[in-house]
Amino acid sequence: MKLANNLKEKNNRLAACTEAPAEVMRANEVSFIMVAKGVLAFRESAHIIKIAEETGCEITIAAGKKHGTSKSILSLVHLGIINGKSLVLNVKGERNDEAFREISKIIGGTTDSNS
Repeated sequence: MKLANNLKEKNNRLAACTEAPAEVMRANEVSFIMVAKGVLAFRESAHIIKIAEETGCEITIAAGKKHGTSKSILSLVHLGIINGKSLVLNVKGERNDEAFREISKIIGGTTDSNS
């Protein structure tokens, strides 16, 4: 009888987990480890801030012990990101996939940051 009660409890918990709405299951924050293919200077940092404003995402970049955020252009520039430096990119917000695609182009050196 005890085994039957345990199975019933597990089935109830499983049913409760599967009924969670889709919005709850979608991650609003993503993190990636990347290697820079270019330099992150003022122009590129300004473009990252522009992307953050357009998508409504909060963007943070960590390189070594330094952290930069999309709220401060100087914090991004002072990271000292050059070609070949590894970094962690964290994007938090509803449109994080769109923001990540654009930022990875900048860090990957495949886009003109003047636009």
